[in-house]
Amino acid sequence: MAISSTLCRAPFWVAAARGHLANWSAGSGGCVLHPRNHVHRHGAASASLFSSLSGLQASAAAAAQLLRVINMEISYAQKDCKKRDWSKELGEGFPFEIQDKDGTNSITLKRSDHKEQIEVEVFLPSPVNEAEENGEQEDQPEDGKHRSHTSNSVSVQYFIPLMVRIRKGAASYLEISCSSYPNELIIEKLSFEPNNESDDSASHEAKLSNLPEEFQKALYSYLKSRGISTVITDFLHAYMINKECHEYLSWLRKLKGLIKN
Repeated sequence: MAISSTLCRAPFWVAAARGHLANWSAGSGGCVLHPRNHVHRHGAASASLFSSLSGLQASAAAAAQLLRVINMEISYAQKDCKKRDWSKELGEGFPFEIQDKDGTNSITLKRSDHKEQIEVEVFLPSPVNEAEENGEQEDQPEDGKHRSHTSNSVSVQYFIPLMVRIRKGAASYLEISCSSYPNELIIEKLSFEPNNESDDSASHEAKLSNLPEEFQKALYSYLKSRGISTVITDFLHAYMINKECHEYLSWLRKLKGLIKN
């Protein structure tokens, strides 16, 4: 982008400063140099003003350039972000209430089922780490078959973190940490805290990979019976990617307002 075109659209005070500099130069004859290590007071004033004007012009040009880039990003984001009627798309059979607050990096799914309070905290997509991209880490997914998160054709580039909390009573809970990949749900670890009646009040945690295979399969079935399976997580991928787009668009607009003021 040409600097000249940037300065043409700079604030009015830049043009006024240019005029002031032109008038001052014509009247004073510009900078007068005297012997070494000594500058006439008019020359010092000229240098100071010139430095100030250069700084103002550069600042205005940089701000204008940044605003153009932000506006371009906003136009791209507006094309990508879709306004979707999720209640209509999901229908009445969706088992969870969705709580989504603008400006946050997560949503919460809630439901009550047979004296249980089920809460699923779903976060914005995260990049797959390098080890997983290289196929170095294997987990047991919902179908119980070991495989990595890469295929011979396309590498999975992101996943959605989920935290499932199943509460039984006022104090006790079961917490299950999951990673949702496209068409695949992986349980990473589980922890629980006994109720107040237990002598053991400490929380307990275990990585799923350290547990027997039958235990792992049973835990996937446990979650599925409570409405947490790839059927739900596939929807969450669409929802969270769309949310991320709208959050980015909102962030861009706020940044634009800050730069313009």
